[in-house]
Amino acid sequence: MMTQKPNMIAEALSRGAVPGRGYTLARIISQILHPIPLSLISLIIIGIFGIEATREGFMWALFTAFLQIIPPMIFFIVRLRQGAYSDDDVSIRSQRNELYFFGIVNLLVGLLLLNLLAAPLPFRALVAAAALVSAIAWAINLAWKISVHSASMGSTATIAAIYYEPLGLLLWSCALVLGWARVRTRNHTPLQVVAGLTLATAGVLVTFMAFGLR
Repeated sequence: MMTQKPNMIAEALSRGAVPGRGYTLARIISQILHPIPLSLISLIIIGIFGIEATREGFMWALFTAFLQIIPPMIFFIVRLRQGAYSDDDVSIRSQRNELYFFGIVNLLVGLLLLNLLAAPLPFRALVAAAALVSAIAWAINLAWKISVHSASMGSTATIAAIYYEPLGLLLWSCALVLGWARVRTRNHTPLQVVAGLTLATAGVLVTFMAFGLR
């Protein structure tokens, strides 16, 4: 049975959310469908379904994950421990700017390395799409907070739909659940969730078309 811990109740109240089992469930969903594991899932999908040699695809997925995920994750953890962010969701919009900047620079460096190493085209397209979506999201964030969780979910679901439609359908169902969770915890409004999903979907489709993969 799901119970409410005192700190969870205090957290809900601080966000203006209603404490309860719904809030706890929404927080769990947000942690499971977090941008970091979603990024890894996207790479694995391409490694399995987008590359003919599965072993080669999996190795490239791991290498790209090392370039794309590990540096921003370390940066985030260090800055969070330094007290740079209000919470692990970085709820204050202005505090997200340095994360966007670091992430975009990291993605561009990673894309350069993947090009130099002649990585399979789908991996380069994925990193390029991530850089494009991140740059637009950062520009939006200067005036309005867009949902990064939803953008990550939309990106992963769209990539899955490109390479394996049944998995894409499943992940889009998860996107609806995640959208509810982000609104339930008062991290975002419905419009911010829809904006994140729309931006990521369009960014992935446009980039993959530009790379000749659609």
